[in-house]
Amino acid sequence: MPTENKPAEPLQVERSTITKLGITGAPSLDPINVFLEDLAPRKGKITVSCYDKSWHAYWGGMWDGLTIGQFFCRLDEHYIISYFSPSLSSMRFSNDALMTLAKKSVIDRRRMRKGYWEFGDSLDQEDARDLFDQIDDLRGVESISVGHQQGALLTDLFGPEWWHLVDEKAVEPNPDWHYLCRIIAAVQQALGQEQPQQEAA
Repeated sequence: MPTENKPAEPLQVERSTITKLGITGAPSLDPINVFLEDLAPRKGKITVSCYDKSWHAYWGGMWDGLTIGQFFCRLDEHYIISYFSPSLSSMRFSNDALMTLAKKSVIDRRRMRKGYWEFGDSLDQEDARDLFDQIDDLRGVESISVGHQQGALLTDLFGPEWWHLVDEKAVEPNPDWHYLCRIIAAVQQALGQEQPQQEAA
C-alpha cells in the first residue's frame, strides 16, 4: 500500500552571534584565526586555528554577563589547554634526560659505601662499571612505553618501579605546550584590544 505522505515537521532553528578575528603580527607565529560564538547566556564556543592545527572549546556555564571573548580572556592557559588539548602536558619524555639520570644513578650508588640511596642499594666497583657500560643501550628510547623493552636494565638502574622515577625526572619542557601557550596569549591580547572598541561602538 502506498504510504501516506505526512507533512514535514518544521525544523528548529537557533540563532547565535558569531565573531571572526584574524590575528597577525604575533612574534614567531603564523596568522591566527579565531571564531567566537555566543550561543546563549552563559554558553559559548571558540575555535582557534594557526597554520595547520585547530583547537576547540565549548563552555556551558560561563560567568554571568560575559561574552565568550570576555570569558576566554579571564582564563589561564592551563585551564584552556585542558579543553583545547586534554592529553597535552607541559613536560615530555627526554632520552637525553634519561641517559643523564641513569649515569647519575650509577655514580651516586657507587659513592654510597653502604645502605640505600635514591636509586637503590650501593654498588661495588665492578657492578658499577658493568651497569655504566650498559647505559648506552638506552640510547634511542623515545618514551616510557618503549622503555619497557629495556625493563630489566631500568630495574637494575632505578628499582622495580622505575617508571615512576623516569616519568617524573626523565623529562624536558614540551615545545608543543609552549607553542599553544603563545597562541593563547596572542588571542587573549587581541581580544583585550577588541573589547574596548566594541564597548565604545
